[in-house]
Amino acid sequence: MKILHIFSSKAYAGLERHVEELAFEQSKENTVLVVGPVKFEEQFRANYKAINMNQWRWSPFLNYEIKRVITQFAPDVVHTHGYKSTALIVNQQNDFIHIATIHGTKKKIEAFENTDYVFGASKKSIENIKLAKKSILENWVDESRLENFKKGVSDRYVFIGRLEPVKNPMRLVNAWKNIPYQLEIYGQGMLGNEIKNFIKHNNLSKKIKMMGSEPDLNKVLKNAKAILIPSDREGSPKILFEALYCKIPVFSTSVGIMPDLLSSDCLCEPDNESFQYMLENKLKDLDLIHQNNLDLYELVKSKFTLKQQCAEVMRVYQVLLSKAS
Repeated sequence: MKILHIFSSKAYAGLERHVEELAFEQSKENTVLVVGPVKFEEQFRANYKAINMNQWRWSPFLNYEIKRVITQFAPDVVHTHGYKSTALIVNQQNDFIHIATIHGTKKKIEAFENTDYVFGASKKSIENIKLAKKSILENWVDESRLENFKKGVSDRYVFIGRLEPVKNPMRLVNAWKNIPYQLEIYGQGMLGNEIKNFIKHNNLSKKIKMMGSEPDLNKVLKNAKAILIPSDREGSPKILFEALYCKIPVFSTSVGIMPDLLSSDCLCEPDNESFQYMLENKLKDLDLIHQNNLDLYELVKSKFTLKQQCAEVMRVYQVLLSKAS
């Protein structure tokens, strides 16, 4: 099978790792090509075609480049990730199956409804999609990234993600003013300087550390007591599954897939007051929460792995291709 993945983004984070891991796993038994921004080419193990994806969506140059790739590669399946890449393909005349993945929650859904099938990261991400052919595809753990994982001394709390408004890391650092533990923040984004200034002006530098980007997930999780997710919106974040796979509790706002997996002790409404209350009152019960999570840790190890989720994606491809032939 010839599979073409297309994505457009400005930062290498959860969506981009999702595409990278899925494409590489598929490439073991299929012919796979990924089309994406120039700056991410070295991050991908599957065959990669770098083009300027950050052009205006209606740019005739971008549409021409996409059309040329499709003509030359002649895919059986085109799998687009996010709204922009999906809209680009909807406008192409095609002889292929078009699959799209919604990685978060989107207000604009028209392009997704003009595809052959939609995967959503959570129930909420596809609840307004009228297309009959849709299903939830939760994220996964790429076991190869954690095969050498060894738990160290749990002495710090961790945020890992894009430093962008939708992830709301400012909610976390605001809440941390009254928390007597160490916090590490991994990631980059437009809020980076604002967070640094907040830490400085509130004399929090001894307990909040800005760590930048760290590609080695083992280093991030080794000494983590818990992962903290303060987002306003989410889909099915990879760090959720990676942390639970490593038997690390997760405390999060109740967004995306979180309420389907996490217990009420680890969830709060996506507002500043609720998040602060949860941290101040639930982190002290961490040992009990860890014990209550044991079944969840085993569920993630048994169900939410790259191989298993990739097999489900391939099953959908094959069903659609068989019906089209």
